[in-house]
Amino acid sequence: MLRAHTPTGIRGLPVAAALALLLAASLLVGAPARAATEPSSRPGGKPTGFGFKIGTFNVLGSQHTRGRGGYAPGTQRARWTAGAITQRGIDVIGLQEVQRDQLRVLRNRMPGYRIWPGTALGNQGVRLQIAFRKKQFRLVGHGHVMTRFHRQTRPIPWVELRDRRTDRRFFVVDVHNSPKGLERERDSATAKQVRLVQRLRRKGAPVFVTADANEKREFYCKMTSRTDLRAANGGKPRARGCQPPRRRLRIDWVLGGKKVVFSHYREDRGPRVRRSSDHELVHARVRVKPLRRR
Repeated sequence: MLRAHTPTGIRGLPVAAALALLLAASLLVGAPARAATEPSSRPGGKPTGFGFKIGTFNVLGSQHTRGRGGYAPGTQRARWTAGAITQRGIDVIGLQEVQRDQLRVLRNRMPGYRIWPGTALGNQGVRLQIAFRKKQFRLVGHGHVMTRFHRQTRPIPWVELRDRRTDRRFFVVDVHNSPKGLERERDSATAKQVRLVQRLRRKGAPVFVTADANEKREFYCKMTSRTDLRAANGGKPRARGCQPPRRRLRIDWVLGGKKVVFSHYREDRGPRVRRSSDHELVHARVRVKPLRRR
């Protein structure tokens, strides 16, 4: 009995069926396997979570220790400050009360860091500086808002940084508010700083604030009740009213948004810090959570 001849492909299969099998196989080979525990990642497969150490420090400006007194000249204290920052492995730090002679020392003694704004915002803008490790972060944006400080107007700087490993962005705002009885100036400045944090958060990236606020409970409550910021040393901003951190309150603060986790919080008074300033060097580790899958 004669059979009708049908063209065949792979092992006697019809050509059309064979081609379909080959196409399906090629698609399967090209599709990467995805493990159930795969972390969130950006294009390129790099994990989106990242961490670093952040700090804040009032360096005690040179003008406060000129002549005789209990502290060394400002430039010598700036050398100790640079040593304290690098020795502790701080990756991002907001500095307050910096003066030009101290800025020059910090730049020379912290070669692995970029410092902004430097002198870009004029003489008043020198007082507040944000330093960050150049190998770890890239500066992609910056700006400032003007506030009242000790009967003068001066800029509050902020930077937008991009983590080089993960390509994730975040903002850092450096704050110094008026001391002692200048309550109205502090209130006005804090209100502007709250609005700045709100505006930056709308850009979708975490915001950090490093501050010598010259206030304890009031600054904390205003910042945390009107933004998503939390303090590195704890507290409950909305639970039964504002509850600041339980430990002894300071006027120096490190705060970050809800998508970050703080740990290893320290109020540092090591030998170099004690000789450098009348403030603690406040620092903490922070972990920015991975992005959710879309």
